[in-house]
Amino acid sequence: GVVVERTSGSLQIIESSTMTRLGRVDGLGDLSHASVVFSRDQRYAYVFGRDGGLSKIDLLEQRIDRRVIQAGNSIGGAISQDGSLIAVGNYEPGGVKVFDARTLEPVADIPATALPDGSRNSRVVGVIDAPGQRFIYSLFDTNETWLLDFSASRTPKVTRFENIGKQPYDALLTPDGRYYVAGLFGEDGMAKIDLWH
Repeated sequence: GVVVERTSGSLQIIESSTMTRLGRVDGLGDLSHASVVFSRDQRYAYVFGRDGGLSKIDLLEQRIDRRVIQAGNSIGGAISQDGSLIAVGNYEPGGVKVFDARTLEPVADIPATALPDGSRNSRVVGVIDAPGQRFIYSLFDTNETWLLDFSASRTPKVTRFENIGKQPYDALLTPDGRYYVAGLFGEDGMAKIDLWH
């Protein structure tokens, strides 16, 4: 397993059966709201840093395999069902960027909806991988949820759900992959989307 050490910008690699430390990887930037996903074979950890950094960590060799600064301010991401794509949700510039999981080369850049005054794009939150090579996420400032479908090609089909509730925030996918549920920061409620229909 891994432990994010936010103050030092490092990742500690641990062995959880005997609770021992195996190593530490430094130089991961601002980890104040970091999250981690793993490759399907569990060899690599992908760390999403608050400074827009996306780091691919080789857990066996205990080192950074690749690192890119892909935005000004990011807040989490997901790995696709087949493990080939990494999606990162960004506050700044607002939108989602998708990368090849092996090389971290850019695959797609999907800007979020611009605010009415045109000052910036909506912040993106709650990025989750959905069955069928899809990613789903919410646009905090414009009350939307978008579904990116990469099942046919690396140019995604985008489905937009508007007016889902005020300021959708953290989200989850039910274990059967059917429902995306986002908590609403701006009102007392939740948004629920049926991905089967």
